[in-house]
Parts: sequence; C-alpha cells; structure tokens
Amino acid sequence: METSVSLLDRLTGTPTEGDWRRMVHLYQPLLRAWCLRAGVSETDADDLTQETLTAVVREVNRFDRQHPGAFRAWLRGILANRLKNFFRARQNRPIATGASDFLDRLDELESPDSALSKEWDRDHDRHLAARAMKLVQQDFTPATWQAFSRLVLEGASPATVAAELGLSANAVLLAKGRVLKRLRGELDGLVEC
Repeated sequence: METSVSLLDRLTGTPTEGDWRRMVHLYQPLLRAWCLRAGVSETDADDLTQETLTAVVREVNRFDRQHPGAFRAWLRGILANRLKNFFRARQNRPIATGASDFLDRLDELESPDSALSKEWDRDHDRHLAARAMKLVQQDFTPATWQAFSRLVLEGASPATVAAELGLSANAVLLAKGRVLKRLRGELDGLVEC
C-alpha cells in the first residue's frame, strides 16, 4: 500500500475535489461542535462552520507550516475570529447554558498558552485521530486492522494477538507498522504524531 502525501501538503499544493471533501469530512464535526459550545444556534453553527472552512480554502495557500501543531493553531485562530465576528455582528450574547462563559473566554482561544487553546488542541488531535482511523480502516484487510486495533488500541501483546488471529507475531507487528505509517501519512502536519 502506498502512503499518500499528507492532506496538508495536498491542500497547499494542487488540491483535488477529493482533498477538499476529506478536509471537510475531517474538520466539519469538530468546528461545528465548538460553535455549538460557544452558544451558537444549530443553524448558525452550520453557517459558521461553512464560513470557517471557506476561509481555510481561501487562505491555505498562504499557510506557513512553521512547527508541529501550526495548522491546528491556525485553524483555531480562524474559528475564534469567525465566532467573534458572529457575536459582534449580532450584538447579542449567547443564551445556551455556559455559553456566555465561553464567549467571555473567546480571546483565550487565540492565545496558544491558554487553557482553552490547549483544550482545543487536545480535542482537535483526538477528533482527527478518530476520523483518520475511520478513513484509513477501509484500506486494510480485516485481519490487518484487527491486529492493529488489538495491539495498539486495546494494548494486547503481539503473542496474544498472533494466537487469536492465527498469525505470526512478526505478521502482527508488520500490520501495526503498516497502519501506523498510513495514519502518520494522513495526519502529517495536522496533528503532532
């Protein structure tokens, strides 16, 4: 199996429609969840998510990958700006429980050292890892995926997994390596692997 060039490289190079769909598939649920968390209505959350993704599409060619996590921070800043603009334009406060506290903390979302931005970083990485696993799972045989899952996600020993699947311990370790390589390729530049 060929490891693809990272999504970020594809988006900043010559992206295909499939690359954009993959970005939307990866990021839409995360962005929408954070809009809702800020107290934005369901309908407005969909619009703000779309605005944020549109801004990413427009600006991604100017994105400079300076360090691990730079894209995550860049995206966090775009979302924070969209949320601020949303509330300024409406000159109202969110009404959802706890949302006004979030709005008061919106400036923290832009600060890389704040508790809220660190929470975004953790949420971002967990979300993308889960989405990437669902995307790449289809690229592997069920036995390869099961070996990876039992070994990496469930913490079983190579010997145990080998016995369960009727494989050699070496085959189990090779399966783990192939899946991890593919995941790293998909997540390169998007999360700190």
